[in-house]
Amino acid sequence: MDSSESNEHSATQTRHRLQKSLRTSLVSAGIAAFLLIFLIGGGGGTTEALITGLFFAIVGGAFTFRILRTGKINTPRLILFVGMMLTFTAAYSIQHEITRGSILLTDEIIAGGNVAICPITIPFVIPALVIRGEMIFPASVQTLIWISLFWLGFALLFGRGWCSWLCFFGGVDQACATAAKRPRLEMKGLSRTWRLFPYAFLLFLILVAVSTLRPLYCEWLCPLRIAYDPPAVNTTLEWLMAVIFIGGGMVFLIGGPLLTKKRLYCSLICPLLPVNTIIGNLSPFRVKVDPNRCNDCGKCEKVCETFSMTAESRKQGKTMTECTRCGRCMDICPQGAIDYRLIGTSVGVRPIFVILAVVFNLLIMSGFVMALVHFLLTGEIRSVTGGG
Repeated sequence: MDSSESNEHSATQTRHRLQKSLRTSLVSAGIAAFLLIFLIGGGGGTTEALITGLFFAIVGGAFTFRILRTGKINTPRLILFVGMMLTFTAAYSIQHEITRGSILLTDEIIAGGNVAICPITIPFVIPALVIRGEMIFPASVQTLIWISLFWLGFALLFGRGWCSWLCFFGGVDQACATAAKRPRLEMKGLSRTWRLFPYAFLLFLILVAVSTLRPLYCEWLCPLRIAYDPPAVNTTLEWLMAVIFIGGGMVFLIGGPLLTKKRLYCSLICPLLPVNTIIGNLSPFRVKVDPNRCNDCGKCEKVCETFSMTAESRKQGKTMTECTRCGRCMDICPQGAIDYRLIGTSVGVRPIFVILAVVFNLLIMSGFVMALVHFLLTGEIRSVTGGG
């Protein structure tokens, strides 16, 4: 048997181990479809909401069925994840163009205190609010509370699964990492220093926020502002700010992932990484390795885009705590040794995890899609943020 036949045979074996029966796949797809049509179409009370709910129910059921029946999760997840990023970007860009005349964030808009706030700001905005009693981001406290509860609920359920299934922004570096056919710059892992860097970086941002009452990350460092609230550049200072975050965006969001095939922003920079990881310890879902099946081939480490699988963790039957539950390691494993398990047990929970991940991804995405459809039909845009 040549190598191509051997790889094909191994892949077939993996699918057989991880794929679910036709009955389980159909029942799970039905549950996902029911939840989506109920959550999206049931509460709106309009024909538009019902049609949207039906559409997403069909999509969600189809994705759930495909993942469980084939035993392959990463490609369907990629479609959903990048789809969320694209619809989010489109909806926000149109909203900004209509409501404030431009996607650029001007001093006047900042002074109005009604800027859309994202979950990434939570770890350093809340400490400043609690300790100094100051809201350092130009949004209302009510908006901060709403977005914090929104994020916290998902973080408790999925942990860092948020970063590969639900994040509005993670699809950017995910898309670039996926677009690279092969790494031109090998990054086999992270040293302990680099693993601790995101935690030290967040501590630095908190200290700056509390001491200066300025959201340093949002003002100067956030590379995602390339597509989300880029500043108007009229002064030398504004030009300098733009150059810094655009440069960071090129390195961590685009160039780096294309060169390394790794999600550098989500692995090294994002302030949500530490808190998602810590809260993720309470998540009921884990990615575990069956040591009786693992043959130490190392393929899972090579394909992991967030450096979450190492030889040491694999020997312990688990991933690093920074694991984003993306499923790439599961798909590549020739032995079918890696899967979703219930915390503290060896009980497989792939159908439950897939149903919830698909449903919540599409539930969030539906808000952006409905805003876009409403715009196409009426020329007006519904608010897609608590801040705008």
